[in-house]
Formats: sequence, structure tokens, C-alpha cells
Amino acid sequence: MCAVAVPAQPQEIRDRIAQGAVPGRAAKEKQYLRSDLEHIGVPLPALRTVARDVVRARPEPDPEEIAGLVRALWSRPVHEHRSVALLLLAGWVDRLRATDTQEGALLDELLRDCRSWAHVDLLAPFVSGRMLLDRPEVVDAARRWAADPGQWVRRGGILTFLLALRREREFPRWFPVFGEVVDPLLDDDRFFVRKAIGWALREGTKHHPEPVAAWLGYRLDRVSGLTLREGARRLPEADAARLLGAYAVLHPRGSRRRG
Repeated sequence: MCAVAVPAQPQEIRDRIAQGAVPGRAAKEKQYLRSDLEHIGVPLPALRTVARDVVRARPEPDPEEIAGLVRALWSRPVHEHRSVALLLLAGWVDRLRATDTQEGALLDELLRDCRSWAHVDLLAPFVSGRMLLDRPEVVDAARRWAADPGQWVRRGGILTFLLALRREREFPRWFPVFGEVVDPLLDDDRFFVRKAIGWALREGTKHHPEPVAAWLGYRLDRVSGLTLREGARRLPEADAARLLGAYAVLHPRGSRRRG
């Protein structure tokens, strides 16, 4: 079997990405994501393989090299090129600096140019979210992003906490911070914001169901139905039923829907 050539330059990476295109996939994916980017129809597993090969071939690049390659891939409005750029950041996350999350820096720049949940969900949990675990000062960026009025930037701020809430040992440290950050966002009526809050809460219920249930219980008058359903999905059955039942009383059918 011939060895796969490892791409090293932006155009080589683009060429390698193109080799994974699946006929007919591009149009369907573009429609599903309601994307205004160009799509070439490469499945995410194939994109992960490209990124993994690049990272393995260059395990310790300088931060400046990372930024240059990522920006080059991001510069064209092609969904798969941008996905690989974010996967490379995740592969090299230990080489990134906390300052890369500051206003106007690399991660802030990319997040503000994300045009769908698909890219936010690669960047926030697996790049800034992993950085938060080792470099707590990244919380300043998470707070700033969550407070941003832009839907995708706000979702990125919320999901930066996802891995911290997922990890049993990190949860006690970060759940109070997360709660403080998202409490003012409960009135945001946008689907992808509400879904993100619920998703992050659900990750915490895997090992700390009681504080998540209590947090939701105190906010049943303000939380959306979508956030509640997502957050309660993995709670013990009795707790979920209690919360959903109390919510139904507060928000009966025929009243203004909470989503």
C-alpha cells in the first residue's frame, strides 16, 4: 500500500480535502446547514483524517505558524476548508496561548466569522473549551463572547464551558461561573442559544445531577422549554418529571410559548 502524502502547505491541504468529496453530498449539506459558504461535500470523518495527518507530521509548530496556516485555510469561504482549520486548532490546542482568545486575536476573529453552529461547535468546546481547563484566564473570553449580541458568538461563549461541566472534577469549580454567565441569557429567544445552554447543563447532569436540577428549579419561570428539556434529559426520572411538571403548571398550553 502506498503511503499517503502528508500535506504541509495550504494548497496541499485543500487538494487533500477535495479528494474526499462524496458526489451529491455538497448540495444536501449546504441546504441542511442553511449555509452561505461553498460546500464540496466531504464528510467530517474524512476531514478529521486530513487534520490528524497534518498534526502528526508537525506536532509542535510555533503559534505563528499555526495562525498563518489556519488563516490561510479560513480565507476562502469553503465550509470544509474552514472545518479543517478548526480541527487543526483542536489538534494543536496545547500550542495555543491564552492571548489567542483576546479581543481581535485568532480565536476571537474566527468565532466572529463563524456562520453556523457547525463551526462554532468545533471551535468552542474543543479549542477554547479545552484551553479553559488548563488556562483559566480564558474565562474572560468566554464571558465576553456569551454577552455578545451575535447568536454564534454567544453560543461560542456558552459552549466554551461544555468540557468543564462534562468533567466530574472540574464541575464544582466551573458550574457557578457558568450559571452566572448564562443566567442573564435565559430570556434570549433564539433556538441555538437556548439549545446550547441546555446542552451544557446536560453534560453536568452525568455526574452532578442535583445542582443542575436545583439551578433549573429556581429558574422555571424564566427558562425556556427547550433549555429545560435539554438540561433535564439525563436527570433521574423523578427529578426530570418534577421539573417538567412544575414548568407545565407555570406555562400552561395556550399561554405564550417559551420554546
